[in-house]
Amino acid sequence: MTVPSMICNHVSVLRSYLSTIEHHLESKPNGQLKYTFPDQLILNVYETTGSVVFQGPGAGGDLAYKIAAMVKQINTPVLS
Repeated sequence: MTVPSMICNHVSVLRSYLSTIEHHLESKPNGQLKYTFPDQLILNVYETTGSVVFQGPGAGGDLAYKIAAMVKQINTPVLS
């Protein structure tokens, strides 16, 4: 099953997390960042909207689910 698209409320934090994983990064027009991972996951992150789109053969793999879990964690408010 493919991981569904989601919104990340803090793209800069997601970018920091993704920088720790082996990938190829391309910057596209309109604030799109295209991450390609060795497992053939293609992750499109849109800086202007926070949209995170999982594509490619790896979109249902372990890495995709780990990234989705991280996005959910990033979006969780911190209670003081």
